[in-house]
Amino acid sequence: MAAMSPAAQDRLFLFGLGLATFAVVGTMRQMLAYYRDTAVVSPPENKPQYITQEVEDSLKLSTLDKLLDSPNFCIQETTSIIICERALHDGPTIDVLLWYITRPDHKLREKGIRALTMMMNSSTVKMIQRPETYAALVKCLEYCINDYTHNEFDPDWDNWILRDVVEQGCLLILIQLVDKFGPEGLVKARFVERWLAKEPWGDKGGTTLSLNFATALRNGRLSQLLEPLFSDHAGRKQMIKAKLVPPALETDLSLLQEPDVKMVDGEGTAGEDFDGMFVESRRRRDQSSEEEHMRRRHREAMVLNDGTRPLGRSDIIQRER
Repeated sequence: MAAMSPAAQDRLFLFGLGLATFAVVGTMRQMLAYYRDTAVVSPPENKPQYITQEVEDSLKLSTLDKLLDSPNFCIQETTSIIICERALHDGPTIDVLLWYITRPDHKLREKGIRALTMMMNSSTVKMIQRPETYAALVKCLEYCINDYTHNEFDPDWDNWILRDVVEQGCLLILIQLVDKFGPEGLVKARFVERWLAKEPWGDKGGTTLSLNFATALRNGRLSQLLEPLFSDHAGRKQMIKAKLVPPALETDLSLLQEPDVKMVDGEGTAGEDFDGMFVESRRRRDQSSEEEHMRRRHREAMVLNDGTRPLGRSDIIQRER
């Protein structure tokens, strides 16, 4: 066998050295990449932590009481939700709250209605839908009649914000109940006779009363209760019996769409131009719409109340410029 020449040996040596170099470089590169990947500290994943039903049920009342005093608002909110859910699913607790809102003492009724309104929404209101609830709320409204002096109805001003917090709370819950289940519960609780008819709508049997009540049917927060009641046959009969609407509407609701309907006593009596009363913004006859618009734009008002008494109309000072 012929021996390799020195030149061939040199070429073979250089080729082997090149292969070894590439192998070493490739191996080192893989090792460095491996150590680099293992050295990277990945941020921990944010795993949502939920309070299970078992954890909620295990919380004692003393613990919940301490959590309510926490400076963290989220903790207070979560604790309040837990307490409200427990109360909603506990029949005796609801009965106690209904008992509170039927007491003559204003402070007890305020505590009860504040707790009840905090628990109520469109999904939870079904848990209190029963005759006892309507009876308790209407009874509370009866006490509210004498709690403070109610303001006369003003067609240009919604008196809702002038109402006491207890009265507002009762009406808000009733609005949710009527919106969800209809006005039958209100009718059976005699809401119209025991509270609605005692509101200061105007002189009994006069034009002012019918005009004001007709305006309230379409405008303001109370319309959410009045419209369903008026649409219900039994509710409308109670309104007629309380002399809030003319008797002619009991048999012929089409009168609401007729522009020139006159009642039995002629012009100037209750029910005159009834279609004109059911409009979104009734204006004074001696002012044009442009004048009324300018008057509203240039009206200023100040509310002066130190918080020691319920807000009343006498606390509102209006100035037109």
